[in-house]
Amino acid sequence: MTRSTVLRAGRSFLPAVLVLASAEFTATASQAQLCLYAMGSGGHFSEAAAQSGSITAWGGTFGVYDNFVPLGPVQLGGDGRLFVQNSGNSTPYNNKLLGALVGLRLALHAPALPFRPYIQAEVGGVGTNNGDSSSRTASVAYQVQGGVDVTLFPHLDLRGEYGAGQAS
Repeated sequence: MTRSTVLRAGRSFLPAVLVLASAEFTATASQAQLCLYAMGSGGHFSEAAAQSGSITAWGGTFGVYDNFVPLGPVQLGGDGRLFVQNSGNSTPYNNKLLGALVGLRLALHAPALPFRPYIQAEVGGVGTNNGDSSSRTASVAYQVQGGVDVTLFPHLDLRGEYGAGQAS
């Protein structure tokens, strides 16, 4: 119920104060909520051991993060993500990358800044078919990402991110 609804309904001042107080609590607590994200992404995968070439694929990354330990303007949290990337080539199978990563996240939330920089390190698994099979080979992977979140509207951010890692 919004403040204007409370006042138009002829309620007393106390419920209006409680509604405003809960709205303020929600806004403050929302910085510690799980945040979902989806973004376009690209990946480059090379097989160093086999010397068989490399693939660059494009697709999407979908994930969730939570900055659950606030330490002043610094926030420690976690991130989990799934990425699905494909690249067409001359084989009937195309190039495919599929992976999932989880790890720790360190973010800076300074109210004076219009953006929030972060860095995170993650481990997980990745699979690729290298364009030569319908099935994927699986590998353990790690990745370090850094980026910024810029608030466009309440609950809607624009994210720029770069990451580098390796699969074994």
